[in-house]
Amino acid sequence: MLKERMIEWRKRVEEELRKLVWGVYVPEIKIYAMICGCIGLYVDTRGLYAEDVEVFGVDMMKLLSEMGKSFGIRPDIIFARKLPGSEEVVVLNVRQLCDVCKYEYGSTVSPRPDIIMLMMNL
Repeated sequence: MLKERMIEWRKRVEEELRKLVWGVYVPEIKIYAMICGCIGLYVDTRGLYAEDVEVFGVDMMKLLSEMGKSFGIRPDIIFARKLPGSEEVVVLNVRQLCDVCKYEYGSTVSPRPDIIMLMMNL
C-alpha cells in the first residue's frame, strides 16, 4: 500500500542521510504532480547543508533515484534546494520532467542560485 511505502521510504532516507551527515532530520516526503505535467518526490530536510550535498551528492543521488523509481518516477533531474540566502538545504527533489520542462531545463545556461543539481538526464 502507498501509505506504508511512503512511511518506509521517509524512514530509510532519514537513516541513510544520517549515515552520511549526523543530525539530519526528514520530517516528510511528498509525491507531487505539477500543472505542466512534471511529477516527482519532494524530501523535506533539516540539518543538511550545501557542503554536505557537495561532498555526499553521489550517494544522495543514488538513494533518491532508487526511491523515485520505486514509486514509478523516472528521474530526469535530481536536485537540492537551499533556503534562499542560506547554505541550509531544505528540499531534496526527484523529478520526471514533462516535454516542455525537459526542453527548458535542457536550454538553461545556469541553474538558479538556490539549486544544487545532483543529476540531469535529459
